[in-house]
Amino acid sequence: MEPDRVRRRTVLAAIGGAAVSVSASLAGCGETTAEWTPATVPTDATLYDVGTTATGAVAVGEDGIVLTRGDESWTVALPNGPGGTADTLRSLAVTNNGRAVWAAGDSGALGLYDVVADRAVDFSAPKEMTSSWTAVAVAGLAGEERITALNGSGELLHGQRDGTSVEWAEVIEPGTGSSVTDVDITPLSYVYTVDTDGGAFESRDGGDTWTRIGIDAAAIDFDAVAAVDSGAVSVAGGDGTVWTYNGVDWSRASLAETAITALVRNRYDALAIASSGELFERDFDGWTTQTTLPAQNDPLAIALGTSRAPELVVGESGMVIERRY
Repeated sequence: MEPDRVRRRTVLAAIGGAAVSVSASLAGCGETTAEWTPATVPTDATLYDVGTTATGAVAVGEDGIVLTRGDESWTVALPNGPGGTADTLRSLAVTNNGRAVWAAGDSGALGLYDVVADRAVDFSAPKEMTSSWTAVAVAGLAGEERITALNGSGELLHGQRDGTSVEWAEVIEPGTGSSVTDVDITPLSYVYTVDTDGGAFESRDGGDTWTRIGIDAAAIDFDAVAAVDSGAVSVAGGDGTVWTYNGVDWSRASLAETAITALVRNRYDALAIASSGELFERDFDGWTTQTTLPAQNDPLAIALGTSRAPELVVGESGMVIERRY
């Protein structure tokens, strides 16, 4: 099936009101402070995921909205998703070079947005799968990336992109099937999943075979996984804990009294956010910083900052909070 191409429509909006901010001491930085400040965005749609790109940042959410952030302001890149069907987008992933953003969501919605070419391509309902995608992960450069999508039934679908087309593999069910909740893929195409039985699973061949790598002592629901390589994997649990894997052993950090709803990391740094709005930061020395975000709506996703974008939290009713130094 030839993918439908959708040109974006940019919508500018300015919403008045004073910004509220809080300050948090950064671990290892002495008196340096950072302010978490609510941003002005042109939507009140719930935003389910956020990430950073080659040109700034991107967020996706309700009714298929795709927001992009350039130097300072947020605009609507796609009002109704890559396919124009207005299906809610619940997850996004960015290629290694930051050029292509893959987004997945309800009713089999799946597609990409090229932030450099300002172009969307629709790949919805691959292999005629129209169930809702709950997570998507990618690895590789735009145009040749490997895509992994997870649906609500615990099924994983892998694909390899070649320019304008994607070759999809057979559907698999790693781990315990219906209880699989999240997926991530490393630049070397190691794939990791977690489930609601305290299980973490690893595939070193792109998803063909799987090995359970833990966590025997967890006994909790896992909601999120973030992986850099086989020796740098973190998972977050429903009891406010984060477990980190070094390739051999797991270590446990108890952060919050409520569930960790989002987790993101690179090799040394990480951010985690609890449903209560508490935000936790990890550096080389461990989890050391705790901040309570400005009272807003429920936080749903988080992103580490880059030279082109600040650290970000998004959530219900168009909530976007940025950390500015």
